[in-house]
Amino acid sequence: MPPSAAAPVDLSDVRLLSEALHRHDVDELTWVVSGSCTIDAGGRSWRIDEQTALVIPAGLEHRVVPRPDSIVFPLLFPDGVLSELALVRRSPALEACARVLLQPGLTTPEALGAARLAASELIGAADDRRRPNVPLDPRAEHVAQAILAAPASPTGLDEWGRRVHSSGRTLQRCFVRETGLTFAQWRTAARLADARERIDDGQSVSTAARAVGYRSTSAFIAAFRRHYGVTPGRRAS
Repeated sequence: MPPSAAAPVDLSDVRLLSEALHRHDVDELTWVVSGSCTIDAGGRSWRIDEQTALVIPAGLEHRVVPRPDSIVFPLLFPDGVLSELALVRRSPALEACARVLLQPGLTTPEALGAARLAASELIGAADDRRRPNVPLDPRAEHVAQAILAAPASPTGLDEWGRRVHSSGRTLQRCFVRETGLTFAQWRTAARLADARERIDDGQSVSTAARAVGYRSTSAFIAAFRRHYGVTPGRRAS
């Protein structure tokens, strides 16, 4: 006689929390393996996905709200990473470090230490180039992503409002509430971060300024100095 079918396995208790509150004694780099999640920390909401990661300083309470199909890991750094919350863009080098840190059973203690050190250095180097946090409101997010894709766009707040079936005033409130910056401040920060990447990658100051929407190189240099505390020429040297 054929063997009887196995009894069904009860998976009713096999589930993840829809959200969780954490506080760590050491710095954390929240890493999304797949999907995305939102982290409420420091009075703001931060969305991270497979292109970004979030540095959370030791001792800071934070709420993690993953998308149901996501896989999210905390990478812990006993020696510290940064002293403030920071959204960082994932690079191939940082991905290589994370693969080692996520699989300690497949590596050596020496390699783990080297991966933590290299990741800390990469995050520190990227910190002053990071772009401003993208708002979560779908309308404001659409505007922010469009600006990141085309930072030189001259489109104003009211026109963006019409495009996303909202108002300029509503969009302004979304940016302030979810990023801590007005629309104009956010756009300037996004433009300058993009320009900084271009300059670090070898473009001239004037070329980078034009690429992000500045008609005057002198105006760009003044804005850059106000934002970063140094001129782009000194930064590139």
